[in-house]
Amino acid sequence: MKIFSQYSIIARIFPTIIGLIPLFILQYYFLGNILSIDSVIASVIGNIGISTILLYAFNQYFVRIPSKIFEDWLFSKQLYFPTTNFLLYSDDEYSGDFKDKVRQSINSDFSIQLPDRESEKSDENDARKRIKEVVRLIIGNVQDGYLVLQHNIEYGFVRNLWGASLTGVLGSVLLVAMTAPTSSLRSVATIMVLIYGFYLLFGSLIIKYFGQAYARKLIEEYYKMNHDN
Repeated sequence: MKIFSQYSIIARIFPTIIGLIPLFILQYYFLGNILSIDSVIASVIGNIGISTILLYAFNQYFVRIPSKIFEDWLFSKQLYFPTTNFLLYSDDEYSGDFKDKVRQSINSDFSIQLPDRESEKSDENDARKRIKEVVRLIIGNVQDGYLVLQHNIEYGFVRNLWGASLTGVLGSVLLVAMTAPTSSLRSVATIMVLIYGFYLLFGSLIIKYFGQAYARKLIEEYYKMNHDN
């Protein structure tokens, strides 16, 4: 993946910036005074340098990793991701005829036979595992689709925003602790604690919603690739 691809900028860097707002404030109001940089130019360069280091480090290790761990927990390591759910016969998102045609395409494209209705009923966990494996192949087929990419970016943003909110709430708590009780900055920091905390508690609902939107577009795009010719 390109370092400055649309996905990396919107789905990874933007959430990280949002989560780092409290630390950027700490850097600006406190570190600048501690360092006592005389030159205005040097001060600006120093702040940009620190901000860049923070952005890279937190994006790589403190946003993506917690977000992926949370996603694995939320969807049981993709076994209950919407793409898996929607392709099960027991799910009512799509008709049985639609799923039959998708399975025919999967068999034709990848030489993989997904479980039929009876096999799925007898061992749903195995059916979920096999669908999860097939979805990875489907993603490779339709990854260049514009609408699929857009939905993937949106999903990646809201998922990574959860990890960024973890960083944000910790940074906001630190900002509260370092400011005077009567300071307006403490009031702002308190509000940020509530905003980040709200997303930590209820962000799963938003992640699931965007995950479903991405799953629909991925499956439907794959269907069109095989049946609109």
